[in-house]
Amino acid sequence: MEKLAGYVEHIIYRNTDNGYTVLNLVSGEDEITCVGIFSTIAEGENIEATGDYTDHPTYGTQFKVVSFEEKAPEDQEAIERYLGSGAIKGIGLAMAARIVRRFREDTFRIIEEEPERLAEVKGISERKAMEIASQVNEKRDLRQAMIFLQQFGITMNLAVKIYNTAFVGTNPQVGYAAAIGIVLFVIIMILTAIISREWVSGQRTILQQRQESGRILISVCGVGYCIHCFRRLVRGIPFCHRRN
Repeated sequence: MEKLAGYVEHIIYRNTDNGYTVLNLVSGEDEITCVGIFSTIAEGENIEATGDYTDHPTYGTQFKVVSFEEKAPEDQEAIERYLGSGAIKGIGLAMAARIVRRFREDTFRIIEEEPERLAEVKGISERKAMEIASQVNEKRDLRQAMIFLQQFGITMNLAVKIYNTAFVGTNPQVGYAAAIGIVLFVIIMILTAIISREWVSGQRTILQQRQESGRILISVCGVGYCIHCFRRLVRGIPFCHRRN
């Protein structure tokens, strides 16, 4: 597989349910169309994608992304491009330029660790400074949560719902430990449901195999897929002796 690094110039299409995205990635002097599943992505972000080039019969050469990693902007131009892309509400191109001109390569550290200092920039109040910091931190937390939840095979759409339920609007007095507890509880419930479904599916397969072998199932327990039905044979017929 090949690696492709650059910044997201434009998102052409995005399915918010499953994360399927078509985007233009600027890599050096080239602009490449990339397709694949992106848990979270925004215009202006720097990424390193792993995948292969494919030829689409209609749209031509595309880079099919298997996985990607977000890269922190490495210079002032990249930081300004990201902040001015619209990813952070309330920051346009002009304000992004003023922020980066004031804090330079230290911009993201200031936003995360000393957000009140954003008020030093013309046009940013203390309230707006905290709103900007909150958005940046929320995007970071969302990205980390998506990576964590999808390790368990949880779809992106469900992962976003879990994140919104557990984290968005979390009371600071409760803290993120409680929110993580909610996430783990939901994961346990989902895994339990999956295991139960697989067990029932297995029992149905056994029943089908028994029926295909010419045997007739008689169950007096009233349970459609009772495992007791296969414990004992009476006159060649699987018969359940478990009673309600």
